[in-house]
Amino acid sequence: MDSSASSASSASSGHSDSSDSQESSLSSIASYLAAHYGLAEPIDVNELEPGANRNYLVTSKGRRYVYRVYTDHDFYVRNPEAYQYELDLLAYLGEYELAVPDPVERLDGQRLSVMEDTPRAATDTSGGARCGALFHFFEGEEHVTWHPEVNEPVVISCGSAVAEIHQRADQFPKPYCRHHFDLQYLLDGPLQTLGSILKERRGEDLSFFKDYADHMRRQINGLGKGKEIYGLIHADLHVGNILYHPENGYCILDFDQCAFGWRSYDVATFLYNIIETVPDHLTDEIWRCFLEGYNRVRPLTQQEMDCLPVFANAWTLWDIGETLVLATQWGGHRPDLVEGDLTQDEYLDEAVGLLRGMV
Repeated sequence: MDSSASSASSASSGHSDSSDSQESSLSSIASYLAAHYGLAEPIDVNELEPGANRNYLVTSKGRRYVYRVYTDHDFYVRNPEAYQYELDLLAYLGEYELAVPDPVERLDGQRLSVMEDTPRAATDTSGGARCGALFHFFEGEEHVTWHPEVNEPVVISCGSAVAEIHQRADQFPKPYCRHHFDLQYLLDGPLQTLGSILKERRGEDLSFFKDYADHMRRQINGLGKGKEIYGLIHADLHVGNILYHPENGYCILDFDQCAFGWRSYDVATFLYNIIETVPDHLTDEIWRCFLEGYNRVRPLTQQEMDCLPVFANAWTLWDIGETLVLATQWGGHRPDLVEGDLTQDEYLDEAVGLLRGMV
């Protein structure tokens, strides 16, 4: 057999093994959902694009769900207590008909699966117990409320919904630990990650960013941590996490990063993302409507408004740290965060350029 035939045979065999493993994993998830959540068979399971967690679209008797398998890595605070907090928070907010995902209870009344037999993704080799959660599927779309034109009442309602979540979360009893999106987590951690990678790969450092980082710390520290300023936040309020349906309204997804932090950080994240993703001629109108809705429920102080540009840059920095860590986890490239076919080194060039643009 010549070398080309040998290579083709090996590739074909490897593909078959991978396909069989994936099929087995999906089948295990279907069986698990039937046994522990009481979903009616047949159950169809398809993996969605990988992200910080493994997510699966599940269909049973014409009803759709999303099953999440939490993945462990060092960049996030990851433990069963943190996951339980997220799910209980969503259930609490849902009692007030707020725009959040609806977790499904297991047959035993629990919302979180923490078991050795929780199905593992075919590519997951982390070991240990897995944690999973099932959510009702929300039928909605991104950007639909401002493309091709801004639907003012709906965007105003989105701003109000975010503020209502902030306000209502203050009343949530907190029986579990949850991390703080403070300066250590928001700035120092990502800077350490990026600095370490830069030093290892290029022998460079982030000295050019030190003065601006100090400025960010001073301005954010100036806000303090009073009850009206600092509390439970979504912590990843980019536009991809906001869906809209004309009959069901908004749903704000992915609370797996929820933490205690500055409320204006959520507002800044939304603002930064519409600037980055929405046509320029619509940005001002979207922001005006969102801010009007937010201020109807929880008026932002002038000091918070002044901090929005700094928080927007802090989100960019945190996002860079997340991308670099998860790109390593997914084998050198994370397609849902790194545009196109950038390698991790190419993304590193882009990240340093973004930071230089802030200075």
